[in-house]
Amino acid sequence: MKGFAKAIKRTPHLVTTKVGMSKKSTDPEFDDYQRNFAILETAVEKFLKDTRAFTDAVNSLFTSGTSYAQHFATIYHPIGTEYDLQSKHPESTETIKNVDGFHGALEELRSTIFPELELIDSRVVGPLKEFQGVMKTIRKMITKRDHKLVDYDRFNNSLIKLRDKKEKSLSDEKNLFKLEQDFEVASNEYDYINTAMKQDMPRFMVLATRFIDPLFHSFFYMQLNIFYMLLEKLNEFAEGKYDVSVTPAQIAQEYDDKRSDAWHVIEELNITKRIISTSKMLANQRGLSPGAPSLGRSPSASSTSTSRTMPPSSASATPSFSKKPPPPPPSASSYKSTFTKTSPPPSAPAPAAPPPYTPPATSSSGGVAAAAAAFNAAAAKRGPPPPPPLKPKPKPAAPAPQYVVALYDFDAQADGDLDFKAGDRIEVVERTGSSEDWWTGRVGGRQGVFPGNYVQDA
Repeated sequence: MKGFAKAIKRTPHLVTTKVGMSKKSTDPEFDDYQRNFAILETAVEKFLKDTRAFTDAVNSLFTSGTSYAQHFATIYHPIGTEYDLQSKHPESTETIKNVDGFHGALEELRSTIFPELELIDSRVVGPLKEFQGVMKTIRKMITKRDHKLVDYDRFNNSLIKLRDKKEKSLSDEKNLFKLEQDFEVASNEYDYINTAMKQDMPRFMVLATRFIDPLFHSFFYMQLNIFYMLLEKLNEFAEGKYDVSVTPAQIAQEYDDKRSDAWHVIEELNITKRIISTSKMLANQRGLSPGAPSLGRSPSASSTSTSRTMPPSSASATPSFSKKPPPPPPSASSYKSTFTKTSPPPSAPAPAAPPPYTPPATSSSGGVAAAAAAFNAAAAKRGPPPPPPLKPKPKPAAPAPQYVVALYDFDAQADGDLDFKAGDRIEVVERTGSSEDWWTGRVGGRQGVFPGNYVQDA
């Protein structure tokens, strides 16, 4: 709270100084020391950053190099000796023989250089961090000196303004006495810290130079040692096997010559092409494509009748793996033709049917009967009244949602895929019995498909 109160008191003077309404004291000698100190701070920060970048780059070099050699060893030894790559590709015999040696050389080189990287951390990075801690303490002292300078200017300006006032009241005389005391205290504090900083900062800059130079030379020779070990080990491996004196252009030309049409063949492989997205493929596998009934369900009577009356859709709308519909029932003409072909001819013509019975016309009783018959015919045409609506059955309770937890990160590979991060809680919309399949889920308002072997039950 004490520092906050002082900051509030200094704020008006800082504002008036920025707009040029108040006088600000300067010390060119100290300002020069402060500029040199800021340059030293930037240089030390950059030195530490570059040292860390070098160690990280060497670690990445060996990580990627050993992975590169390991993957090539796996490619050149797919099934042990069963495939016999050397007899099928004699032009690659030397590469197949040397890939294991290259992997071993990188592993050995990595184990040799790793202690050198630890040496850089202990003899360069560690001392630089300690030196940064000392510089932070000096920076706090510079900030404190600036605050004392603000107090000195604040009381000095107030004192000069009050002294220049021609007619002073009794309160002005009291304030003048108090300001003289405050100015004397602020002047002593500022002079003390300013003098101490001007005496110590030049000596610190000299000592800092003596401290930084050995660290810089040590880092240089440690880098040189690492490069020498790299060159020696790689030359030892390449001796008698490869010509390391060729230029990068010759290496690229030789690579193009040996590659021949391999890249064209790889581009023509179907495995490198993605025709449909994962969601569409999953929908086709489950029979959920438009116009096709879902698997495990039979079409209802209404859909069956509709399918008989509607014209058949085009062949492109029906998936190749869907079942073919049953043939339509035979028409009456086909029955007639079949009967004509299979039945023997009748021996004699069938007798003609008798004419329909016509009741004789009567008087009033005939009229009543005719009216009753007309009423019954109208009632038969109107049909029975519709049954009363059934009471709605209570809806079954919705099943509790199932959740799974992501074990790994998964990035969407196509439209319809659901990407997530390890540890995300995913709501399962649809799943199969096997984890080696694509499931449908929802997370964060997004729905899509994801591999079942990337998650586990929550």
